[in-house]
Amino acid sequence: MAILICYIPAKCLEHRTNIRADAAQLLHNVAFGHRSLDRVLAEASPRERDRSLLHELTIGSVRHYFSLGEEIDARLTSPLKPRDSIILCLLVVGAYQLRHTRIPGYASVNETVDATRQVGRPWARGLVNQILRRVAAEPPPPTSSEEAAFDHPQWIIDLVRADYPDDWRAILAASLTRAPQTLRVNLSVTSRQAYQQVLAERNVSAHFGAPAEALILDAPVPTTQLPGLAAGSVSVQDAGAMLAAGLLDPDSGDRVLDACAAPGGKAMHLLERTPGIVLTALDVAAERCDIMRSECRRLGANPRLVVQGDATRLDWWDGQPYQRVLLDAPCSGTGTMRRHPDIKLLKYESDMQPYQELQSQLLTSLWRTLAPGGYLVYCTCSVFCIENDGAIDRFMSSTRDVVVHRITADWGVATQHGRQLLPEVNGPDGFYYARLEKAKAH
Repeated sequence: MAILICYIPAKCLEHRTNIRADAAQLLHNVAFGHRSLDRVLAEASPRERDRSLLHELTIGSVRHYFSLGEEIDARLTSPLKPRDSIILCLLVVGAYQLRHTRIPGYASVNETVDATRQVGRPWARGLVNQILRRVAAEPPPPTSSEEAAFDHPQWIIDLVRADYPDDWRAILAASLTRAPQTLRVNLSVTSRQAYQQVLAERNVSAHFGAPAEALILDAPVPTTQLPGLAAGSVSVQDAGAMLAAGLLDPDSGDRVLDACAAPGGKAMHLLERTPGIVLTALDVAAERCDIMRSECRRLGANPRLVVQGDATRLDWWDGQPYQRVLLDAPCSGTGTMRRHPDIKLLKYESDMQPYQELQSQLLTSLWRTLAPGGYLVYCTCSVFCIENDGAIDRFMSSTRDVVVHRITADWGVATQHGRQLLPEVNGPDGFYYARLEKAKAH
C-alpha cells in the first residue's frame, strides 16, 4: 500500500511552537520521506532555547524507532491509515520521552497530545492521549521481533551476527548508545595538556584518549563553544578516524592523495602531523569541496589543495604518482550508527552490492595513481566483512602487485587483511583499516 507523504519543509518550524510536533515532523521526513537526519536537523530553525530538546527528541526517536514503533502497534486497536503516518511518528516521539528521558510523564503526554493540532490531525487527540497514558502506566510488552528487541532492522542484525557470532549483541547494543564528543588537538600549535587546561578554565572536563591527539570530553558541549576552534587549535573528530593519519605515515615531501576526502578531517590531520607533504584532497561533490576549502582556511592550509573529481576516473590526475593514497571508501556506515541512527531507516541490504562495486572501482582506479613502493590505506566506517576484508579479497583477485602489510596495534581486532575497530560504549566508532603496498617491478 502506498504511503502518503506529508512533508513540511523544516525551515517552517521556526514559525511553530510545539517542539513535539516539530520532532514528529522531522522524524516523519526521515522515516517516510527518506531524508537524512543531518539534513532535516540542519534545515530546522527552532528558537535557540528549543534546539537541544528538538535534537534530543528527533535523534532519540530515530534511534529507538523499531522498539517504540512495535510497542505502539501493540497498543493500537486498529492500524493507522497510511495517510496518518504522522500520528505514528508523533506517538513514537511521545513514547520516547516516556521510555528514555527524564521529562515528567504528565508533560510528555500533555504536550504530545496538544501537538495533534499542529500536525493537522486534531481528531487524533483522544487516541494519542489514550496510547501514551498506557505507555506511561504499563511496562513495555514483550517484543515479538528481533528488530524491536535490538532496535535494528533485521538485515543488519543478520549480517552482524554472521560476521561476529560471539560479539554481535555487544555491537548492536553499543550502536544504541551516545557517542562521546572527541576532539583532535592540533599538536602543531598547542599540546593536549595545554588545551585540556583551557577547557578546565571554562569548567569543561576532558580526558586523554588514543591516539596522541585525542581529547575526550566528559560531557558534550556545543561545537561553537570550543575555545580556539575558529583559530584551528582543535577539531571535532572521532578517535577511530584519527587512526588513518598514523597508518598512512607519509614523509615530508611525499605526494599524498586523500580520495573521497570530504569533509576533510583526515586530510587536515595529515597536514597537522606532516606539514611538508604535498597533499591533494579529492571529492566528487562541489558542495563538499567547498566545505573542505572552509576547513583549509580555518586551519591555515591552502584551499587549492582541494580538487573536485571522480576517483573512479583519472581525468583530474596530473599523471604524477603519489607515495601515499588514503581511500576512505563510501560504505554502509554501520560503524557510525550511534552518530547516524538514520542509517537503520535509510539503508537496505540491496544497497550492499552497489557499495561493493563502487569500492572495487575505487581501489582499481586509485591503484594506478600509486607509485611503486608506495602505500594505500583502505578505510571504511563499516562493520560488515563484505565491505572490508571482502573488498581487499576482490581487489587482490584481479591485481598482481599488491602486498598486504599487517597492522600491529593495541586497538581493534586483527582480520585476514587488516584491522577492525568495533563500536564500544564510550569508545570510538567502528572503522576498518587495511594497509597495502604496491610492489616494485623486478
